[in-house]
Amino acid sequence: MAPQQQCCLVQSGNGEGQIELQTSRPIPKIEHPHEVLVRITAVALNPSDYKFPRYLPCVGAVLGCDFCGTIAETRAQATGLKQGDRVCGAVQGCNRARQDNGAFAEYVVADSRLLLRVPQHWSDLQAAALGGVGWYTAGLVMYDALGLIGRPSRPLPAREDGSRVPVLVYGGTTATGTMLCQLLSLSGYATIATASPSSSAVVQSLGARSTVPYADPNCAERVRAATRGELRHAVDCIASFESMTVCAASLCRAGGRLACLEAYQPAWVRKRSVKVSFVMGPEALGLGVDAEGEYYRHPDLDKLQITLELKREMQSMIDAGRITSHPPLELQGGWDGVRNGLRMLQRHEVHGQKLVVRLKD
Repeated sequence: MAPQQQCCLVQSGNGEGQIELQTSRPIPKIEHPHEVLVRITAVALNPSDYKFPRYLPCVGAVLGCDFCGTIAETRAQATGLKQGDRVCGAVQGCNRARQDNGAFAEYVVADSRLLLRVPQHWSDLQAAALGGVGWYTAGLVMYDALGLIGRPSRPLPAREDGSRVPVLVYGGTTATGTMLCQLLSLSGYATIATASPSSSAVVQSLGARSTVPYADPNCAERVRAATRGELRHAVDCIASFESMTVCAASLCRAGGRLACLEAYQPAWVRKRSVKVSFVMGPEALGLGVDAEGEYYRHPDLDKLQITLELKREMQSMIDAGRITSHPPLELQGGWDGVRNGLRMLQRHEVHGQKLVVRLKD
């Protein structure tokens, strides 16, 4: 039986974006029949883990999204899972609607329908690196924002000339970028990704058909040449003025769809024929996001359904060894390791790896 109190990292009231360790916080309670209580063994860090406290403050809320752990408590509708099962997934940390629940803790309550069983040969750190944020977000990008129809279980067939529908992934070496490269390739698309020359081989090994250096001043022209001017789908994992400009310029004359993973300025995309969607990973849970302005999201069960369908495919692919996590980089020190990792992310010191921290054996 789980204890009544736990250690966790929460947003403090001592300044914008500051966090503190609490050592006697009540363990979150299961509120819905499909939920389970997970004893966390390892966590992974995302840029949103420091951005949410800074831009969407909620003093006292538990932080953290991606985790690996073992089932500590279940309910009747948590089908297929039992106590002791090793799982990975994600929750919305720094959540105003559920302030007691986050992954940077000893225990977390999660939707059992969205948890992945961890293969026996995977370490807790690799499982935490997979977590849920990356593939939750990738699913919304592909099947909501971009409106794609090919799936890993039903790949889009090649066209009559043998070519495949192209998709641009700007930021191919980010955690979501490498997940998109894998899922798009498995779904029958020809992925072209931006990456540095030193990272090109890694991105291509994960499914990208080709890469273009993001620092090349002719990046958009090279993408248009590689896609024969037929690109209608792009995702921007960086969402800066420069990256959005390249993505919009890479699309064909008729325009297309562009998904971005950060808030953007509408003036960055001048082509009226380009439909831009700002995708937030927490939307995948279907619960909405209690925030201001462009970060607000209303509950949307259609987005939950997208995630549920992808979860079934993800489990099959993991079991078959067809998909992997972003390369993990372990940080030592437990709670201090998490705090150090968040500072590293804020300073943009992490490239091509997912920071992971072991909290328990």
